[in-house]
Amino acid sequence: MKKNTKWLLLATAMYASTLTAADILKTDSYFTAQHYDLAKSGYLEAAQLGNPHAYYQLARIYAKGLGVEQDIINALIYYSLAAEYNYFDAQKVIENTLLKLPTESQAAFKKVMNDYKSKQGKSVIDAKYFPVLKQDTITARVTFDDKAQLEPVFYSEDFVDNSIANMNNLAIEEGGNEDAYFMSTPKEPYLILDIDIAPDGSVRNYFEVQKLGGPVSRLIEEFVHFPQPKPSINGHHIDFVHRVFLGAAGHSKSTLVNENEQMYSQILHVARKLAKGESLNERYHHAMALLNFPWLTQEEGEAEKKLLALANMGHPGAMYEYGLLLYREQRDIPTAINWISQSSKYGLVRSEYRLGMILNSSPWVQQDQRKALFWFSSAMNKGDINSGIRAIDIKLNAKDKSLIDVESAVLDLQVIEHKHANNPEYYYLLALSFRDRKARDFSKFVSNMRTAIKRGNSANWDTSEWQALLDRSTVGRVYITEQ
Repeated sequence: MKKNTKWLLLATAMYASTLTAADILKTDSYFTAQHYDLAKSGYLEAAQLGNPHAYYQLARIYAKGLGVEQDIINALIYYSLAAEYNYFDAQKVIENTLLKLPTESQAAFKKVMNDYKSKQGKSVIDAKYFPVLKQDTITARVTFDDKAQLEPVFYSEDFVDNSIANMNNLAIEEGGNEDAYFMSTPKEPYLILDIDIAPDGSVRNYFEVQKLGGPVSRLIEEFVHFPQPKPSINGHHIDFVHRVFLGAAGHSKSTLVNENEQMYSQILHVARKLAKGESLNERYHHAMALLNFPWLTQEEGEAEKKLLALANMGHPGAMYEYGLLLYREQRDIPTAINWISQSSKYGLVRSEYRLGMILNSSPWVQQDQRKALFWFSSAMNKGDINSGIRAIDIKLNAKDKSLIDVESAVLDLQVIEHKHANNPEYYYLLALSFRDRKARDFSKFVSNMRTAIKRGNSANWDTSEWQALLDRSTVGRVYITEQ
């Protein structure tokens, strides 16, 4: 089959869940290429968030004098920080190193390590950036209109689009694939989304976990207007995350074979090739294939076991996927949140966004908008538009007034404007910014609030709070002129 740029490269699409921790990966590449000055800089940045891999690599740099003067004290400090996370053989290296020192020096070195950990160690970083569990609610479970679980498969109307001009061609972020498996049949696409369900049951933000086989915009548009059961816990409606299988992703094996045998064959071919892979990334992508294509031959729980093994080996994508799986299914919430937190230390955008959401609204942790803003801002700076909206919301509406930063929110709104033309919440936040900014414009506050309410109603959102705010704001002698 001849190559055609309009065709979807299936091998590429199967990597839709690929690792996005560009900074740490680039830093590792610097270390491998012996650019130790650049590697040190990157590891120091990651170390600020308690990344055990960064600690370990910094320890190696100082222990071996790689691009720096050899420094046993700094090496032991960083090994001790990595050891707090039981990372690799850090504790054993410390013990072996101390044994080589004079007896009278060992106590002094231990004191230095302990003093540093008390000021910059795991407990300090956890308290500054990461969630604190609420022991009184940790065993409570979210229900969905009184049901224990949400339906993972969304059955839409037949989706057929004869145009292949807009077929997605995702880039492989971690290396290429020498084989090209092209998909030219524009049949129903295979789409998996992670979605945020708002307290009113509406679908707000979504992240594309897997997509292949054709354009998905119509399928997404249809789905996001479809109301979901309302998440609630202890009688209170809350936000919650869910993973849904749309289009061909909802098909059984036999249905997929009958309706798109080419897609089935190509998925099977690539999955078999991944199963033979030996690198961490190949093993991760195979685990994700088992998770995303559940009809692939596999033992019960095989994908989950593979993800856990890879998470324990330090793969950030596996950490996140395993943690989110436990979180979605409400199994072992403390472990779920820990894995999501650990993956965030590697710069994964979706991890940072999810951790921000957990800190901002999870019923199982002490809500902390300051920590949430840190993670939303980090993801926003990497280009995540969903995180941008959440960061702006905190800057305009934070309960902690020290977090209010209207002028910064105004600048952020300008950055994301072209990406949120259809988002009701964008117009709501824009309205608040016109109300609160120094150059206040009440007419634009009102007009944008009306736009937010209109668009929200069209999307089946509960806009009663917005309407109430508008009503309160326009009571009395208020004059609005059309411009």
